[in-house]
Amino acid sequence: MLASKLDQLLRPLPGREALLITNAAGEVLFQTDSVNDRFKSASLIKLGVAAYMQAHPMDLTQTVTVKDEAIVEGGMLCHLAQRNWSLRDLLDLMLSDSDNTATNVLIDWCGFDQLEAWFKECYQGLHLGRYLMAEADSQTGKENYITAAAAMKLFKQLLDDPSPFGEICRGAMYNQSSRNKLIENLPEGCSWNKTGELDDTEHDIARIMVDDQYLDVCFMSHYQGLRERAKIILAMNQVGELAYQELGGTIS
Repeated sequence: MLASKLDQLLRPLPGREALLITNAAGEVLFQTDSVNDRFKSASLIKLGVAAYMQAHPMDLTQTVTVKDEAIVEGGMLCHLAQRNWSLRDLLDLMLSDSDNTATNVLIDWCGFDQLEAWFKECYQGLHLGRYLMAEADSQTGKENYITAAAAMKLFKQLLDDPSPFGEICRGAMYNQSSRNKLIENLPEGCSWNKTGELDDTEHDIARIMVDDQYLDVCFMSHYQGLRERAKIILAMNQVGELAYQELGGTIS
């Protein structure tokens, strides 16, 4: 029943989409043929940065000075005068507020080349080609890419980590500032998510919970123009509702 509803929902959509839904046991309940296709990652690349930090434990109380020239648009740091931040705060800002400055500082802290090499080794389809807000050039590889399958693997690793690091990640994605896609019409307090967007890209990955059961949903898209974007966002809202109802939840 869920699969037929999702097929019907996806069929008329413009552009290109990937949808992957798994349950708490990791079983795939639904997937499109495109779950291993590369999309521009937008802010979902931040899941990869967090996963690198998870795999290479570091003292998150360390303080980093953010230089004025490192400030870019997107997020909170570009609006604040404070320039000294702990790694823990930067991690939280990267995941909860999708802060691009925090992300770039963490990329430098980890090492750009080290991150890209680790991505290539550990996650098929995950590629770091540029800093956030830097000019993209797909012809020379200066773009960031991800697949729905890689995003799901990263997301689960972060949320299922029982350590203090995992607690930070769960808290950040529970308090995610962008809620207009998969979880737009769901009750507060039942979800964790991370979004990404560019002029032609809308992504969202979310854990949707009812009682003690949950589904993990990754919806990725590439489109052209505002009219197509509106259709994609509406479909994301509906997919989130279907996942919530599949778990027995009721939307008033």
